[in-house]
Amino acid sequence: MATEEKYHLNSVEDLPLVNLGKFILDCMREHDPQTVALVEGETGQSYTYKQLIEFVEQAAAGLQKFGVKKDDVICVLAPNNIDYMVAFYGSALLYAVLQPVNPLYTKDDIKRVTEECKTKYLITIPAFLPKVKEALGEDSEIKVITFGEADGYTSFSSLLDPSNVSYTTPEGDPKTCIAALMSSSGTTGFPKAVQISHYNMVSNTIQQRSAKITDASDNFVVFLPLFHAYGLYIITVTVHSIGGKIVLMSKFQPDMYLDLIQKHKPRFLHVVPPIMVMFAKYPKVSEYDLSSVQTIVCGAAPLSKEIESAVKAKLNISNIFQGYGMTEVGVTHLCSNEDFRYKSVGRLLPLVEMKIMNVDTQEECKSNEEGEIWIKGPQVCLGYLNKPEQNAEMFTEDGWTKTGDIGYEDENGFLYIVDRLKELIKYKAMQVAPATLEDILLKHEAVADVGVVGMPDEEAGELPRAYVVKKAGKDITEEELINFVAGQVAPHMKLRGGVEFVNEIQRTASGKILRRTLREKARELAASKNSESMTQ
Repeated sequence: MATEEKYHLNSVEDLPLVNLGKFILDCMREHDPQTVALVEGETGQSYTYKQLIEFVEQAAAGLQKFGVKKDDVICVLAPNNIDYMVAFYGSALLYAVLQPVNPLYTKDDIKRVTEECKTKYLITIPAFLPKVKEALGEDSEIKVITFGEADGYTSFSSLLDPSNVSYTTPEGDPKTCIAALMSSSGTTGFPKAVQISHYNMVSNTIQQRSAKITDASDNFVVFLPLFHAYGLYIITVTVHSIGGKIVLMSKFQPDMYLDLIQKHKPRFLHVVPPIMVMFAKYPKVSEYDLSSVQTIVCGAAPLSKEIESAVKAKLNISNIFQGYGMTEVGVTHLCSNEDFRYKSVGRLLPLVEMKIMNVDTQEECKSNEEGEIWIKGPQVCLGYLNKPEQNAEMFTEDGWTKTGDIGYEDENGFLYIVDRLKELIKYKAMQVAPATLEDILLKHEAVADVGVVGMPDEEAGELPRAYVVKKAGKDITEEELINFVAGQVAPHMKLRGGVEFVNEIQRTASGKILRRTLREKARELAASKNSESMTQ
């Protein structure tokens, strides 16, 4: 807890200008060296803080000897594993740039992101080598390293030499040097590379610690992917800075997740809405001892009241909080056990500034008035890589970030999120928030999951349309769901675009609905209907 005592956060001058790797090593050296820092959930392999420190310094020395230099981009294309963070911390010590990407990327995706980011090195697992080779081509100068052994490739473990921890951290400005190129959420298009500096990550880590919602005795079972900001530094770096234990899952599997909670007994869970749905509706939840769980923080997307209430009852807990943040601005709001409001994402963390702007007039809103959330602070990223038009659209010259989220702040400073600006449905010039309709639909006993989007309509502009996953063994008709919603909403919010039953609602790794896929289905349906009407 020494870091909390050191930084009082009265102004940005209280934040250290330090390399992220050096910062996290200094923090880890303050912890009990025999405390477990990392566990690989599937295998049980673990590192103590003493071992993690040693491996990080060996990785820095090994990567530097392998040729890694300041500003070199190191792509990691791999599931969560125990050496992922070793590679990250080691590369940070060299002022190299981590480029964590989704391991489900196709060869074309890999080719695209490595070219865009001018990748120099790529760390992957042997199973992915065929698509990596195909993506990079025969003439690629990108050097490939593997987590695990593969003929003809340098393994990451071979870079870790216990007799060599000699490395040099180059001169660099933590405010301008990039620690990681993180992918944007990609809900409306192909993910962009978000430039997050050493200063951004260190600042946000210290800001989160100030909320004091967890401590060094806590264990964290982490299924969130390390290629996402939520998994990589919002949870993992922050937990390592205070001395907690991270139990990593390579991918989410309900029974394994529940078993790891039962085994490691975390008091605190970081989840996203689909996991809350699992807690509420997965029949085998009651077979596991989850009594250690006292608090859940749910982020990344809105959470329905019905699901929240069901999880509270099922796990016998009183505290389910929501936080707010995004890859581009870090975590900006958190609740605490003593300070929260129902449905609120909390209050501002220290040194974060916010204003809520009227979407039409661009004037600043008063308390309880809805508008677009703008954020400023030391944790805000340096913008998108090589995207001047998107940067000009999202970031103002005086340092504000237009988040694209719609919300309001009450008179006590608690923020409430309504929806995404780009996701709002415009029915005859009236705004319809998809999340509101999704909350209502999830209350129906036959609905397992749902996504709502606008379907193009010449007369109305857009018609709210729902894509619904039925619960197993339940039956419901389109008309019944349309009537179910109609009885609970204003006329402009009715499901005039209809209901379509689907097998799944596609989501990002952090739990956000991939609305672009649903919009494409709605556009195709609208175009088909228009074509039919023209031929009649």
